[in-house]
Amino acid sequence: MKTRALVLLLLFSFLWGQSQKVQAIVPGQVVVGNAFQLQYIINDPAAFVSITSPQLENLQLVSGPNYYKGTSLVNGKQEEIENITFTVVPLKPGKIRINAITARFKNNEERKSDDIILIVQAQPKASFNTTSTYTDINLYAPSTKTDLDKLIDANLFIRTEVDKHVCFLGEAITATFKLYSRLQSTSEVINAPSLYGFSVMDILNINEAHQAVETIGGKIFNASILRRLQLYPAQSGKLSVDPMQLQNTIEFSDSLTNKKLKVQRLLSSPPVEILVKPLPSKEPVNYTGAVGRFAISADIPRSTIAANSQAKVIVTIAGTGNFLQFGPPVISWPKEFEVFDPVVSDEINKEAVPTQGKRAYLYSFTVDRPGSYTIAPISFSLFDPHTARYRQLTTDSLTLTITPAKTGTFATYGRQVFKNSKGWWMFFLVTVFLLIAVSLVFWRRSKTKQRDVGALKEKPHHLGKLHALVPLPDQEFFVQLHRLLISVSKENNLTTEQYQELLSIQKECQLLIYSQTGEKGTRHQLQKRTEDVFRQIVS
Repeated sequence: MKTRALVLLLLFSFLWGQSQKVQAIVPGQVVVGNAFQLQYIINDPAAFVSITSPQLENLQLVSGPNYYKGTSLVNGKQEEIENITFTVVPLKPGKIRINAITARFKNNEERKSDDIILIVQAQPKASFNTTSTYTDINLYAPSTKTDLDKLIDANLFIRTEVDKHVCFLGEAITATFKLYSRLQSTSEVINAPSLYGFSVMDILNINEAHQAVETIGGKIFNASILRRLQLYPAQSGKLSVDPMQLQNTIEFSDSLTNKKLKVQRLLSSPPVEILVKPLPSKEPVNYTGAVGRFAISADIPRSTIAANSQAKVIVTIAGTGNFLQFGPPVISWPKEFEVFDPVVSDEINKEAVPTQGKRAYLYSFTVDRPGSYTIAPISFSLFDPHTARYRQLTTDSLTLTITPAKTGTFATYGRQVFKNSKGWWMFFLVTVFLLIAVSLVFWRRSKTKQRDVGALKEKPHHLGKLHALVPLPDQEFFVQLHRLLISVSKENNLTTEQYQELLSIQKECQLLIYSQTGEKGTRHQLQKRTEDVFRQIVS
């Protein structure tokens, strides 16, 4: 049995290592017409040779493949990686499958990524009607009906206004769709504009029309703001803000019979072209796509902790710019640190243009060796569109003092630290006691196996840990569940099916941690799947 368990453990370790060589990352949900990045991470860049291109059914390729070097946390340590990205645009709503790609390495070695199921949402569609009141009786009851088309063209139209027609990649653009009317009319949006190549953020509530009065050419118009957006270009070159379409019903009164006449008219805003300039080619080291004006700060809430206790570092990016598009700063952790994926939180004012606010990355880690440690200054690179130059921001270095662990304390993530200040004789007695207890457990198990299994099913150890995560908010829940699954995979002799299911749940947790989106009920489904596997393990 020991040999078999060892073989299985080595096999799972091998499979785990292989599966991590090519990792695919996409957002949990995207919107039709909005560009996003399809990212592949190669964890062995020194041996990497090439990849096959992904099959993009119902996806339009905007750019790629684009290659850039980077680093990533692997088992708590910084390791070199190769990032390969494709910028794509989904063409229709629904579920889209992106088949696995094949990465080729030296010595004719090949590794495949996982297939990807992408959830594509339809463009949000405004459902309101806008009512325009006439400002001149002659427009409501014209003396002749022969020129109604000309009268409508002059007094009812829609425009798209942008604050700039030329910008840099990742620089914010404001686009406002306005309906101008001097007629008695009702309008309904029937086709939201396609925004291919942009990341999009709504400024105003798209299910409400915002009314105003404006004067154009000496005439008073009722102006309705139908939609106002922040657009962040995801590719360089010529992009187009496509038309918005409205179905309109215009009411007139016959001056002779006083009967009402209704005319249907389809309105469409003209497309607006945007010229997006590429960023300068010489990017700083560790540039992750930030465009705007930002500041960086880092803090250790507690600078002195006991060994094996949980420590935290909070890195904050604050300012204005494309929060939708940049990645986290790169941190050079001391090799003694066991670091876990960050929990990301945003405080953003979406009505400010560019988006204004801050993003905090909360890193948790443990250290098992007492001593004094220094985290090197953390750098963050950005491109400032006002000066058309890159800037490199750095924090101060951070110092941390690790004191010896207290007697009988436990590590944060399940590693027990045993210390005895009363002498080796106590250690000997404890060892003897443990041997006796283990022998007793095995004897009782052989006599009452069914009863013990039933007890385990009633309250298994791992299920207790899982249920303890239930009160956590979504983001923290996915982070802690990911860690628990890794721990369970290492501590148990799993069947191939159990291992593959746990690995699948881990990957879904990873996507939800980074994308911060998910279908309603996703959390409950992952919890249920995890409970099922845990019950299989103890049965």
